[in-house]
Parts: sequence; C-alpha cells; structure tokens
Amino acid sequence: MEDTPSFQELFKSQIYTVSALNTRIKETIEEELGFEHVWVAGEISNFKGNYTSGHWYFSLKDASSQISAVCFKWANQAIKFLPENGMEVICSGLVGVYEKQGVYQLNVRDMEPKGVGAQALALEQLKEKLLAEGLFDAERKRPLPFLPRKIGIVTSPTGAAIKDILKVLDSRFPNLEITISPARVQGDEAPGDMIASLKRLYRLPGLDLIILARGGGSKEDLSAFNDEALAREIAKSPVPVVSAVGHEIDITIADLVADVRAATPSNAAEIVVREKAGLLQDLAELKSKTAFALLNRVEFHAREIDQMQSDMVRLFQIKLDNAVSETGALAGKLDALSPLKVLDRGYSITYKLPSMKTVKDSKQLKRGDKVLIAFNSGKARCSVTETED
Repeated sequence: MEDTPSFQELFKSQIYTVSALNTRIKETIEEELGFEHVWVAGEISNFKGNYTSGHWYFSLKDASSQISAVCFKWANQAIKFLPENGMEVICSGLVGVYEKQGVYQLNVRDMEPKGVGAQALALEQLKEKLLAEGLFDAERKRPLPFLPRKIGIVTSPTGAAIKDILKVLDSRFPNLEITISPARVQGDEAPGDMIASLKRLYRLPGLDLIILARGGGSKEDLSAFNDEALAREIAKSPVPVVSAVGHEIDITIADLVADVRAATPSNAAEIVVREKAGLLQDLAELKSKTAFALLNRVEFHAREIDQMQSDMVRLFQIKLDNAVSETGALAGKLDALSPLKVLDRGYSITYKLPSMKTVKDSKQLKRGDKVLIAFNSGKARCSVTETED
C-alpha cells in the first residue's frame, strides 16, 4: 500500500475530465493504429439494422473476445448482402473511439461473407425473400396460349438471341405478329432498361405473351436478370412471360418468377409456337376422328330409332288388339240390350204419330190417335178406337 499515491499527491497530477480522457484515448489509438484500414474476421452478433438512419450496429466476436462495430448508411449501401447474427464475415475499416460513450469500435467500410461471395449470398437472400412472398409459387404460373397471335420480345436487338428466336418462329409458324421491345441485357443499366421494355409491351392491345431473352454468358453477364425490381415487374405482367436466359444450366431469378422457363432463346420459340405443318396434320386427324365419331353416333341413334319404332308398332298393335276385344264385348252388351232383340222374342214397339215418340203407357193415347206399330218383321199403321188403363 506504500506505493499507492496519497489523495493529496493525486491533486498534484493532471486531472482529466471524462471528455478529455476519452479524447486522449482516441488520439492514442489513432496514433498507434494510424488511419490505415484493418481487416478483421469474426462472427456477427447483436446485429441491429432497422434504424431510420440506415446505419448498422453490431459486434464482431471470436471464441474469446468481441469488438463493437458500426457501418454507416453511406458505406453499407455498397454491401450487396444483409448481415445476420451468426454469420462469419471479414470486415475492412478503421478503428476509432466513440467519445460520447467512451468505447472503441470498428468503423466498417466494406464487408465480405467468409467462405462465400457477397453477390452469391445476396442472391440467395433475395431468392428466400421472393420465395416467402410467393413469387415463385406454381399456383400463380399461367399456362401459355394454344396458338398466340401476337408475341412481344424483350432482348437486345443486336444479340444472337433475337436472331435465334425469329428464325425458329418463322420456320414453325410464319407471319405471326412479333413486337420487339429493345433493351440492354447486361450491365448496371440493364435491369432498368428491361423494366421499361416490359412496361411498353404491357400497353400493347391484343398481346398474348412475352419472351424475355438473352444468350449465354458468365454469371456476371447474367446478373441483371437477378435484379429484384425486374423480378417484381415480371410478376406484374398481364400476360404469360417466358424467360429464356443463358443456357440450360443457368437459372436466374427471372426464370423463377416467369410463368415458363426455357432452356435457351431458341427453346423459348419452340415452346410458345407449334409447327404449322404439325398443327395442320393434327387438325386433319381431329377432323377425321370427329367425322368417324359423328358417323358412329348417327348409326347408334339410327339403331335406337329403329328399335323405338319397332317397340311403338308392337305396343300400338297390342293396344289395338285390346281395343278390338273391348269393342267386341261392348257390342255384345249393346246388342243384348237392343230393342230389336226384344222384337225377336215376339214383342212390338208402338210409336205415336207423327212425333214418333215411343208409347210406354196407354194414357199417352186417346181415341183417334194415329200410331205406328213395329214388329220383328214389318210395321203397321193403326188408329186408336179405345184405350184401357
């Protein structure tokens, strides 16, 4: 304890304010490390990137230590991926002191994922984001029209892709209406160009589908087709979109959002338009099959009609026979009740003249009336001389 300076001895030394001490520490660190960039590898933790300022605040740590870090908005706008907790990164920046809180920190100027490129990570993150939003869902994919009459194409007007597409379309179905909406398909300006070209096609009346195409190239050459804004514009299309970018092994976000992916630009033309000769042959076969089916149907119904006619004739004959039998029975009954049958048995019928009313009672007659008497055979006209009750 003897080596510890007394309180009064301390007063003889310089006394710092907190701010002055932090400034001195800052100057010492900057003097020691200078203003050169340092590279630091570590794991991100406590990441906070949702501030309105746009700045990122986090820590970098390894197995035994950690350091605070900040990446200001003007710097992180150039970083192509969004850091996440637990991600291994390599940061480049300056070591400084945040005097207000008396902490030293790494002011990050650049950042790369450890073990994977920033562009590759950014691409995977964008894929996950759009997948979660449903832009890749099969349910939203639309079928292509059977035979499009008006096709729009977004591509470079001087590239090999447009030549391949037009060649295939002309060979398969000449005289289709083709509208080319030119755009750059490579470079930083390409996504905006393609978006503008798509919008021009969206305004065309009668458009049936769109082909978005470019020939093969490196991943960097095709990077324009991994743009988020372009993906969202494709998803807005009022008509089906066919994406034909690069070769079969190249898969871009545009391919995933489009309604149909073609392996190559030539393959896109083959997909959207059937061969005219093949289509005509199919129509001829369909016509033949239709005629054969109609003939079979007519013959079938003709047999049905013949059977119905035969059934109706048989049914009519049965009803006619029944009616004849019933008529015969009724005729027998009527014949039995006929007055003529009564006459056959020796009776006669008396009619009063001239009304020819049947006389049923002697009270209907008086002396001098004329009557007609009908017998089984013959008649007699008589005059009444007397009646009895």
